[in-house]
Amino acid sequence: MADPLEEMYHIYKEPIFRYLRHMCQSRTIAEELTHDTFLKAFKGYGRFRGESSLKTWLFKIARNTYLNEAGRFSQKNEVPFAEPERHERGITRNIETEMMVRQTMRRLTEKERTLLILREQCFSLNEIAAILQQTEGNIKVGIHRAKKRFREYYLEGDEGRI
Repeated sequence: MADPLEEMYHIYKEPIFRYLRHMCQSRTIAEELTHDTFLKAFKGYGRFRGESSLKTWLFKIARNTYLNEAGRFSQKNEVPFAEPERHERGITRNIETEMMVRQTMRRLTEKERTLLILREQCFSLNEIAAILQQTEGNIKVGIHRAKKRFREYYLEGDEGRI
């Protein structure tokens, strides 16, 4: 591939889509947000200064795209991102556990969800700090607190099932 934009798209399309799907929990909306993310990235590519990695820059655009879309929905008092998804490729999953995890993730703040999702996708603390424009120390503490809150919320929901 000679075109750097095409190469960027092929390398980062799936990770960006997975991040956005985790954030909004809707395949359809995640596809639209992924498309919007790359449109913004293509338009702004000439202004990319290389102060961070291309990956970090793209995920920052994806997060801002998600936040803008979520903000539009909240202004309309709509519930934006909660459509149920079909299971892909016939993979059998424990649906009850999956639903509990989704419900628990929805209870977290956007920042907590972002921290957990980016960490789960193997971003370094440094990369997450660049995306969220915070220090690594703040990111470590934020991840710890997000995990703790997730655990608390998950166990609250789990007690209701017993």
